[in-house]
Order: sequence, then structure tokens, then C-alpha cells
Amino acid sequence: MVQILAVIDDIKARLDIAEVISGYVSLQRSGRAFKACCPFHQERTPSFYVNPERQSWHCFGACATGGDIFGFIMKAENLEFKEALQRLAQQAGVTLPTRERQSEQDDLYRLNEAAREFFQQYLSSSIGVGARTYLEGRGISRESVSKFELGLSPVDRQGLFAYLLKAGFSPEQMVRAGAVYQHQDGGHRDAFRGRLIIPIRNGQGELGGFGSRALDDSMPKYLNTGRTPVFDKGRTLYALHLARESARQQGMVIVEGYMDAISAHQHGYENVVASMGTALTDHQVAEVLRVTRRVTMALDSDAAGQQATLRSLESSWQVFQNRQVWQAGGATSPQRREDLNLRVAVLTDGKDPDEVIRQAPERWEELVRNGVPLFDYLLPALSGQIDTATPEGKVRMVERVSPFIYAVKEPILQDSYLRKLADFLSVREESLRATLNRPNAGQRGPASANGARGSGQGVGNRPVDRNGVDRSALVAEERDPLDEHCLALLLRYPDLADELPECGGLPPEYFRRPENREIYLQMTSAWSQTPEMLIPEENLADQTRRTLAPELWEQLERLISKELPPMEPYERQDELRLILARLEERQLRELGLAEQMRLSQDPTALLEDASEERLILEKRKRIRANEESRKQYSQKVSRGR
Repeated sequence: MVQILAVIDDIKARLDIAEVISGYVSLQRSGRAFKACCPFHQERTPSFYVNPERQSWHCFGACATGGDIFGFIMKAENLEFKEALQRLAQQAGVTLPTRERQSEQDDLYRLNEAAREFFQQYLSSSIGVGARTYLEGRGISRESVSKFELGLSPVDRQGLFAYLLKAGFSPEQMVRAGAVYQHQDGGHRDAFRGRLIIPIRNGQGELGGFGSRALDDSMPKYLNTGRTPVFDKGRTLYALHLARESARQQGMVIVEGYMDAISAHQHGYENVVASMGTALTDHQVAEVLRVTRRVTMALDSDAAGQQATLRSLESSWQVFQNRQVWQAGGATSPQRREDLNLRVAVLTDGKDPDEVIRQAPERWEELVRNGVPLFDYLLPALSGQIDTATPEGKVRMVERVSPFIYAVKEPILQDSYLRKLADFLSVREESLRATLNRPNAGQRGPASANGARGSGQGVGNRPVDRNGVDRSALVAEERDPLDEHCLALLLRYPDLADELPECGGLPPEYFRRPENREIYLQMTSAWSQTPEMLIPEENLADQTRRTLAPELWEQLERLISKELPPMEPYERQDELRLILARLEERQLRELGLAEQMRLSQDPTALLEDASEERLILEKRKRIRANEESRKQYSQKVSRGR
């Protein structure tokens, strides 16, 4: 019975109920659910609802009934459960177990339960005192030892083999279960010797295999049961059978190690599971999404393992975003992933979750609560390895991040990530799209496995490198003409600083390029100095250079030497006002896009601060006034000519 329940859960994880039901009735979005006129009775007003999160449907009309995907198919096709199971299994690409296979699996589960009893008895015996001392030193309570069924394997080579043989299991069954292996001399040896034993149950609570930890300096430190007919590490999340209900309510936290999960549960955090040190697989993600769509991945900050961590995150991200629905005939289509909330909690000081939870539980709660979206974590994490101040570094960053962006199928989210990357690299979004051979959001071609758009010809026949990244577009972004024109004007005519308050001031964030922003900040610092602080023979450029970082001197010199047309004093003022208007307009346009993005994700959202809305309106009025002033000035010049 447990076997068939596992198959049913696997089918539900692979098939999206909304997609299946949409083949029978036209569904319309209604909040987080879908609605339609009930296919089982006549009605004019929709009363039939499908909830993708719960993978359920319900008719609130005359039918007054509901159920899961199996119940719908049985009712829609007038099928018995067995027939519905066969049909949905074929659609999902799931093989139903035969009686012979199920019988073999039942025997292996029974063998594993017998092995567990043996390991537990050995740990509680006088021989297990050293292992019990180790567990006490790790802060593992007796209650947790019992709850997680921890055990100990003997150091001799055939202790478990002899026990299982006496219990009626054959050597062939023991080898099939991974409990023992056959030596080259024909004899049999226990798979685990002198190790702490950690039973691993699947999501349905069946004991498929074991993990183990060395209690001395033996290698490997951790050793698991190999792949068997009832155990596959890549299909299992440790402690899921214990975490399921808590994770439904609180979201799921994924850690890497057994001890991390055990310690979390012991301290009351029962929504924690362990991936057992591997990047999440499609099957593990299916297990997760079957329970919740609020997922936090807890990572330690070990610099030595950061590259491996990033690779693991990339793999996990791809699987979360790109899970497929298996359909009859081998066709696939992307499965809906509405409202997936995937976050990262980063631990500090090189500590793992076990240490943090034992030493400061409140700190653990804070880290999980403040977990950042995975994409937001990715950018600063990668920038620690890539110098994004150079064109080459920007290209490398785009190469690394593009697989994450193109794994996302929702156009709005994909565009949001592109904007975030553009802001992070201080480049225009248009230039970033050009680097990816993607001229606009509406033109998407097939991406390669690494997220690139192929090689050869890029946008407008510009050459792109083998990863599909057009370096020339990013190199061009090393300059911002509007930034530089404004700064050059202020450096050439310092008296224009008096115009800034009348123009509403000039916030530093109006400058797109970080080096230009820093030069402006140092200029304002020089303006604010009192007369006695100034050196008479120094001009504004000299004063700015004194406090400016040496690596920005070259940019300052470029601004000082920039050619400007000859202008009368009133013309300089008009020119500055025009530049400020353009800078403000650019900033407001980008703020508007961000607000549109926020509203598209949450149509009920409004500006949180009414004063912010008034400020934006005031600035827009000032822009219009500046534009009108510019027109009048142009007309006056024309008449003078």
C-alpha cells in the first residue's frame, strides 16, 4: 500500500492539475487560483475553482464536491481508480510497479528495518559508549537519538551479515539492499563498519537506506548506501517525512547535512530537511513543491566551498525553474511555477547550521527570516570572484548570470532580472540585452544549455563570442555622455553650483556611472568647505582631486579636458537646467518602470508613501517647466540669428 501511495505522489508532483483540467474546460486566472464554469453541471456563473498550490479542485455550485487530479479524471472520464491511475501514470511518464517488483521492494524495506534494529541495539549496548559520548558532545539529545533512530555499526566485517542471515534474509537480498557487498574472495562484508548510522526514510516514511559518519579520522567522513531498487540519494530529502506538516505551514528550509537537520528539529525548527550535500535534483524539487512553494536554502559562508556552492545553486535554480511535465508521446511543456518563493539564508563566520542553531537559535531564526531572493544573493556572491569594474569582468559576469536569467520562463520575471543585472553592472538595460543577442523582451530565441544565444552573429550582425555575449556593447557602457557633460560643465564653471538649489538639487544617484557619482560627491564636498579651508591657488578640479581616490584621477582629467562649446553665463545656466531636467527625467523613468514591475506582480499594491508620490509629481512638473524654458531659449536664439 505504501508503494502505491509513493507512485501516486510521484504522479501528482509531475503533473500540474491546472494544466490537466485545462484540457477539459477553459480556465481563467482568479487570484492564486483558476475558475471556470463547472464541467459537470450546467451553469452561467463560474463556480468551479482549481488551486494549483494545493493541487486540488472544487465546485461550489450544484456539485458541491471536489478532490485531486485523480478524482477529476475519474469523474470526467467515468473511470475506476485503477484506470485513472494507469492513464495519469502514462501521461506523467511514471512506471507502475509490477507485483514482482513490489514484492522485491517490500522485502528490501523489511531488510532495512531489521538492519536498523541491529544498529540501534548496538549503539545502546556497552560497546556503543564511545559513539554515545560523541553524540552528547555534538549536543544531540537522547530524544533526538530515538526520534531519528540513530545507530552504530560494529567494527568487525560480518556483524550485520550474520544478524540478517539469522533473521532469514539471503546474501543476495543483502547485496541488493546495499547492506553488504560481495568480496572478491566470494565472501560477504558489511557495507558500514565502526560508523555512526543514520537511517534515511523517504517522504512516505519508508526506510530505503542509511547514511553514516566516521567516528575517527577514517575516510570518507560520510558514506551512504549505494543506489538500490529502494534507495537513491538524488530522489530523497532527509527528514522530509518528519518535516512535511511544519513545512506546509512555515515553508521549507533546506540544509546540506544530516546533523544540521537533526539539530534543527531538536531545537523546534521542524520545517528543515537536508539535501545530503548534493545540488537539488528534479526528483528532490518535486518532493519540495509537493509540500510548499516557500523554500529557503541555508548556506554556510565557507570561502573554500563557494565555487561548489554557486555551481550547486545554479543547478538547483535550473531545476526549480525548469521542471517539466511529462506527457503522452514524450512531449514536454514547462510546468507552472506561480508564486515560487526561492530564497537563500547565508550563514556567517564560517559556521554551519548545526553550530548556529546550538549556539544562538534566535540568530538562526533571523537568518532564515531575512533570507534574500536567490538571484539577489547571486550578484554580490559572483562579484566577489569577478572584477566587474572592467569590461572583461562585466562580460564574464553576464556569462555567469545569463543561465539563471534564461532558466526563468515568465517574461516579467526575466525582464526584472535583466534590469537588476544592468543596475548592478552600471550599464544600460538596452546594452545588456545587446550583449545577450536579445534586442527586446518580446524577441526570444531558443537558448542553449548555458543560457547563451549561440555564437557567430549578434544583434545588427555584430560579432559575439562563443558564449553569445557581445563585448562591444558593454565596452561602450564605460562612458555615460549625460553624466560626463554635466560634470564637465560644473568643473569648467564652478559658479554654476549656485544654480543647483534652484533646480531642486542634484541627488548623487542621478549619475549612472559609479565613478562619476564619486567625483560629484567629492565636488560637493569641495563646495561645502569654508573659505579658510580653501587653498587660494586651487580651483575646483584641484580641490576635488585632493580627496578623490587615485584610480579615479584619469576619469577626472578626462572630464576637465572635455570640449565644451563657448557659452555666455546665461547660456551656461540654461544648459545646466536642461541637463538636470534630463537627468531627473531619466531617473523618474526608471523609477516608473520599477513601479510598473511591482504593480504587475501585485496589482493591489500602491505607493506606500503618499509623500513619495507627491515628490515624483513635483519633479515631473519641474521637468515640464525646464522643458518649456529650454524651448523659449531656443526660440530666442533663433530670433537673434
